[in-house]
Amino acid sequence: MAQAQEVKVEKVPWIPLILITVLASVLGSAVYLFISPSGSTLQCTYNWGVCSRTTTLAVLPFILLILAYPFRKFLKIGATSLTYLYTVGTIICYSNFSGTEAGYLFPVGMSRTQLFTTVAIRNAFGSWWWVPPYNVMNAVMGGGVAPDWASWAGSIFFWMTFNFALFLFTSGLSLVFRQRWIDVERIPFPMTMAAYEVIRAVDVNRSPDWSLKPFMIGLVLGLIFNVPIFLQALFPWFPDIYGWRSGGGFSTCPGGTLMMDPSVALTQYIVGLTIVSKDPVAFGLFFLAPLSVSFNVWFWTVVMFVLDQVAYSFGYYSGIFSEGCGCRLFGYSGGASLMQGPPFYWAYMSAIGGATAIAAMIIFNSRNYLRETLRQAFSSHSAVSEIEKREATSYRTAYLILASGTIAVILWQMSAGIDFLSALSVLIFTIFIGGVAGFYTYAHTGFLAINNLRGGFSFFPVQARFANQLPEGGALTEPNLIMSGFLTQAFTNGTILMNFPTAQMMPLRMANLTGTSYRNTYLVAAVTVLIATPLILITKVWVVSIYGTKVFTQAACGIDTVCSISTVAGVKDITPIAEYGVIGFVITFALAMLHSRFVWFPFEPLGFVIATSMPGNWYGVWTAFLGAWILKTLVLRIGGSRLYERSVPIVGGFLGGVFISIFVGSLLLALRFFIPF
Repeated sequence: MAQAQEVKVEKVPWIPLILITVLASVLGSAVYLFISPSGSTLQCTYNWGVCSRTTTLAVLPFILLILAYPFRKFLKIGATSLTYLYTVGTIICYSNFSGTEAGYLFPVGMSRTQLFTTVAIRNAFGSWWWVPPYNVMNAVMGGGVAPDWASWAGSIFFWMTFNFALFLFTSGLSLVFRQRWIDVERIPFPMTMAAYEVIRAVDVNRSPDWSLKPFMIGLVLGLIFNVPIFLQALFPWFPDIYGWRSGGGFSTCPGGTLMMDPSVALTQYIVGLTIVSKDPVAFGLFFLAPLSVSFNVWFWTVVMFVLDQVAYSFGYYSGIFSEGCGCRLFGYSGGASLMQGPPFYWAYMSAIGGATAIAAMIIFNSRNYLRETLRQAFSSHSAVSEIEKREATSYRTAYLILASGTIAVILWQMSAGIDFLSALSVLIFTIFIGGVAGFYTYAHTGFLAINNLRGGFSFFPVQARFANQLPEGGALTEPNLIMSGFLTQAFTNGTILMNFPTAQMMPLRMANLTGTSYRNTYLVAAVTVLIATPLILITKVWVVSIYGTKVFTQAACGIDTVCSISTVAGVKDITPIAEYGVIGFVITFALAMLHSRFVWFPFEPLGFVIATSMPGNWYGVWTAFLGAWILKTLVLRIGGSRLYERSVPIVGGFLGGVFISIFVGSLLLALRFFIPF
């Protein structure tokens, strides 16, 4: 695997980077909205932000790197400039307003809910300083109006400061832990490793020892895979070459998962067999994950299958074979829930107990490191250590940024009507614990097991506070309950991604691979978020004001239904959630301690948490991890690490091919808005 090179401190090309940030923020947001009439399935898959797949794919950084290829020789584009491009694309994608499935929420969709909800909530919205008046929203939805910027100013400022506060907090975590996570633990960051192969292909100064052939093979395979899938989704008459469409008792979801109908024979015998992954992108990224994690994901999934089957024989999960396979996980139709019901409550074990244990494990294992960085930060002398000289900032500055972010996040929540105790609960449990645990699993595997699909229940502290406080008839008017409930739901559904430090850590990891200055890389990230955030918000207001509901079909429900506030306020008994959260904590922490102490101990915590998580089961990742584990094991046994290193460019090229087709597909879908075909 590529090692960190000597750090090159080069002048940052600010003018082209700022121009690219402006264009990408405006065009990316507009393209996302223009795809809306083509349907949410295409919109959330073919865009420039974070597309919906088994793995959370940030599209824009790959697009920017690939678009740089034709200019590589003329502009003499090297690895350092490409690292800055990667940083710009990553920060824009993770700014939470462009390309996510719920990207419409900020700022227009959130305000629009007052048009489609109860009178009580509409009146509550009217009293909030950051929500435009009802008549302004009503006019905007019809389109053909000039934006009333005076009415929108509060909303834009509100969500802009939200993103800035999160960026400060997660930046502090990234700057404090950078050396620990990248230099000491050497976390792999599969998405960044794949992007690094794109940089090596584009870099005008690439090493003559690096062969372009494996990368190009992967690129062609990516195009062969994704182009026919896009065409059969765009044109009903196009042949379904890979059998990707639904049929025969199987239903393909946008993320490349196969959801099985009760009519499929195997589902009538195996209780836990619900959804499997068939996405080659997931197989490729998981090939870059540690073997021990991949083994544990499929091993613990098999254990779950066995235990669920035993529980069924004892009378649990009554009538579950009549449920659709996806419904078995959630219990949507009122039936038994494999993940949220007795006897195992797997989702609670994973995302409450497991997430808390992972965060505790990180702090515990880093105790000496944190003690040393704190000593350096609060040392009375002003000298900067040799280690700090290589960092983006001194440790004193890093801790000051973290403290500033902590205060900013709490104050922002309080400005939204959330009281201090609720704001503190959201910060500690949902943003910090859920965010750090989500980062750690994603940085090792490329799969977002925490902060995804609302099955995380990392909003448990807010549940504990507001349990059984849902008013009669479901009318919610208190901003404390509405907004704390909304935020915890959004943070645990993959809607908001800046709440965990991946956006900053992936560019810093890329800087480590390319030998780019950490300081310059972080400065590029900070400038990007300052420019991109307001531009994305303003673009959404501008486009929707002109075109109205034609580009904004997704936000037709009220906040009381979209955000499932009843999940928070309507729970009557939190005892099972707490008990199984404790059980999950004990199991996860024990696996972590045993795995770190005994080399021969095969079980580790991340695989257990992924296997027992709601997202892990919803995306059926055990099949992708199993396939990746088999392939990587064979590669290492046949050719050792040398053959594995030669295989990595194929994965990078494959993702490059997939992203080229996503980029071209997004342009075609946006064009169809203006020229229907």
